[in-house]
Amino acid sequence: MEYIFASDPHGTGKAWINLVKQAQTDYPDAKLVLGGDYIDGRKYSKETLDFVMEQAANPNVEVLLGNHEDMLLNFVEKGDDLWFLNGAKKTIRSLLGRGYSQNKAKALLKATPYYQFIASIRDNLSYEDNNFLFIHAGFDIKHPEKRDRELLLWARDEYFYEDMIRRTFAHNPLNKTIVTGHTPTCIIDGKFLAGRADGLPEEYKEDLINYACPVLRVQYKGEKARYLTDNGCHGDLPSHNGNVAVFDENGALIKVYS
Repeated sequence: MEYIFASDPHGTGKAWINLVKQAQTDYPDAKLVLGGDYIDGRKYSKETLDFVMEQAANPNVEVLLGNHEDMLLNFVEKGDDLWFLNGAKKTIRSLLGRGYSQNKAKALLKATPYYQFIASIRDNLSYEDNNFLFIHAGFDIKHPEKRDRELLLWARDEYFYEDMIRRTFAHNPLNKTIVTGHTPTCIIDGKFLAGRADGLPEEYKEDLINYACPVLRVQYKGEKARYLTDNGCHGDLPSHNGNVAVFDENGALIKVYS
């Protein structure tokens, strides 16, 4: 069985949806895992969520929560305005048709099917089977038995590195392939320790000139890979419409639609 992982469209809408649909057409029996952060960034959050909600009705699809959906929930339910530093205004205009004051937006959002859907997936923080672990962001790589909600939604360096100061990539502590989104791969930099898997460079360097955000593989010999997939849609980078990654059941990356 194949797996499709599509994450972090950030309101990209049709361009991202078409990538997912093409992957589904080419791999009709694949398990589809949607990795969160459907909103904020671009102006098509409504269209993106409509597609995600439609897919959620399919039993062969898993829909995960991202940190941006979690910020929306915290705003509507607790009045936390962190969301407004991360793209809320554009999402409100998309979901409600125009901008509103925070108090008005809170009340109107709570009455929408979009809030109801996001609330229904609030605890969908990972999808795991015998071969794979799919998460939005990551976890504490030194304590893999702990699945802290904050890190599942927000982790970066805690998940990437064995040594955060030297920025050396950690080993995979699990006997399964791990796939994440959340962090645009063009801002990830790090060095491999001894024993990296064949075909990998000595290090990945951040790309703040071209902002190329490909799927990255972090892997050591004798271990399962960790794949990092965020294409940078939240930054509204031109021609960045998502990395829709297809894997075989053994954890090998088959194809990326981008």
